[in-house]
Amino acid sequence: MKKLLLTILVVLGFTTVLNAQNTAGNMSKAMADCFIDRFPDPDMIHSYKSSNTISWQPGYVMFALEHVWRNTGDIRYYNYIKRYIDQHVDEEGNIRQFTPDALDHFIPGYACLLIYEQTGEAKYAKAAEKFREALRTYPRTEEGMFIHGVRMPQVWIDGVYMGQMFLLRYAKTMGHPEDYAEVVKQIKGVVKLCGREDGLLVHAWAPKGTGRWPGDGASPEVWSEGLGWIAVLLADWSDWMPADTPGYDEILEITKNLCKGLKGCQDSRTGLWSQVVDKPYAEGNWNETSGSGMFTYLLQRAIDKGFIPAEEYQSVIDKAYDGLLSKCIRNTDGYYNLIDCSSIGIKRNYQEYISQPREISTFCSFASFMLGTGAVEWRRAHPAGSVLSSPFYCCDYSQGKVMRMEDGKVVWKHDAPLTNDLWVLDNGNILFTTGKGVLELDAQMDTVFHYESQSSIFACQRLANGNTFIGECSGGRLIEVSPKGKIVKSLSIVPEGGKADDGYIRNARKLANGNYLVAHYSGRKVVEYDRRGRIVWEAPVSGGAHSVARTAEGHTIVAATDKDKNPMIIEFDKKGEIVWTLSNSDLKGEPLKFMSGFQYLPESDSFVLTNWQGHKIRQKGPHILHVSRDKKILESLGDNPDIVTISSIFIPGKKSSEVVH
Repeated sequence: MKKLLLTILVVLGFTTVLNAQNTAGNMSKAMADCFIDRFPDPDMIHSYKSSNTISWQPGYVMFALEHVWRNTGDIRYYNYIKRYIDQHVDEEGNIRQFTPDALDHFIPGYACLLIYEQTGEAKYAKAAEKFREALRTYPRTEEGMFIHGVRMPQVWIDGVYMGQMFLLRYAKTMGHPEDYAEVVKQIKGVVKLCGREDGLLVHAWAPKGTGRWPGDGASPEVWSEGLGWIAVLLADWSDWMPADTPGYDEILEITKNLCKGLKGCQDSRTGLWSQVVDKPYAEGNWNETSGSGMFTYLLQRAIDKGFIPAEEYQSVIDKAYDGLLSKCIRNTDGYYNLIDCSSIGIKRNYQEYISQPREISTFCSFASFMLGTGAVEWRRAHPAGSVLSSPFYCCDYSQGKVMRMEDGKVVWKHDAPLTNDLWVLDNGNILFTTGKGVLELDAQMDTVFHYESQSSIFACQRLANGNTFIGECSGGRLIEVSPKGKIVKSLSIVPEGGKADDGYIRNARKLANGNYLVAHYSGRKVVEYDRRGRIVWEAPVSGGAHSVARTAEGHTIVAATDKDKNPMIIEFDKKGEIVWTLSNSDLKGEPLKFMSGFQYLPESDSFVLTNWQGHKIRQKGPHILHVSRDKKILESLGDNPDIVTISSIFIPGKKSSEVVH
């Protein structure tokens, strides 16, 4: 396949080398789109030596496409990954073409775990267990390190990524924290065997009598793509491993050392790294694209996680990004291709590495390019200190969790069935709804306030006097509850002869004037009631009113759902006239699915919107969007392994309207 692809590309001819200035910001997605168009069937991805597609080439491509999916929220990439897994996993969890005779064949199990996380279907869990069981009996060296393959009884740094990236995700997804010890063992072990004082690692280590290089033991050179596999593993390991895992700090130190070593041998002329990494200016050496993408990915993610300082490394990354674009060429057929790539096996010396053909558009280079450019582009779209990179809390209605997110990652969660509303109070406590109740937790997660009802509850609010306002949905009443849980005020808003249901009250707020603003979801309207329950203001909302806010100017903002197949945000003036809307007609790609919650930020005159993904929505959109008043998407949060559907959001420290959501 690789030789055939090379021939095709040469025949087509190259026409355009990309300019970093006019492509920055979208190249990871553009490359992903190009790749899927070129290889519409995932089983087209395999080595030219073998037709087996349960191997590292497709496995690594799926790994990269998952990251593009999460960065963009575009479901096309997830569907491609799912198709790949579905073409290999049957209803009993059997895996077509899986032969556990090399570590290269385990990384597809990582994609299998993704599909299980998203669907919950047992067949994917069964398949993941088969990958794990095969790893239990997989051959090792006397030191306990997995060998690269039965025909290659050495330890290759390539294989550590293939096996341990799968095992990390398996440990978390399948609930086997004991497996983290194996991951720690393998990473520390390969550093002991192949590591150097400068933080870099040579390509392989061979037990006595098995190496192709003089003296066996550690091989003599640091190969770009080989080191790249370790770099990708060290970029992502902390996403899956808890910080209190024994050995966590040691792996963190290994990660920092590799970052330092890479910074020290970046080619200052191009921003890239060379085929033999630690000799960028040696005779015959050349910049290699695939490894450069992997190193860029590690360095950007290490900055994002706070492992290394941005002031020292961001310029390194920015130069590498521009260098990667210089290796990307567009053909006359519109496809992108990557030059100066190298996907090879172990070599004996420097000369053998640099003498390898400079390949064109290897599968690995596509994936590495997507990872490297995607990490940089995501950070540029979500600069440090931006709204969605700041810590915030949100409700996952379908999963029944309230969560704290930092830099796009879930760092804490708590059970809350059918949760739909939450606040971070001035004292740092969290107040949220729990299906038929309201709960307040302090920083130690101890219960401070708790109220239970026979009615479904989707709205809560802490009042200035210390009482808690609650909207009892199916009960059709608005109540105020003392800190001791006693109802001190109750107001029925069900019309005489009427009946409340689970759609009667969604979000509701007590206003500064003492009135109540209520989103009537099933009634398709938003209403302001006075203290006696009389209607003093109302406006129709054909899509179904879900969340409401009253601004300091007296305007009312409403999140309208999809009852009329036109989800939107609507702003009414004091007279009830519409003065501003935001809908799919204003945004490219129709990203709005079901407008559930929002936080209006008057300081920037912008909105943070939660985009619920329920009610049989076929084409998923981003979970959260930050949109300006002039209807530009400033930021978005795509899919995430810990998220099902987001129904509301609270960003502490941001000035908001008189009432939030």
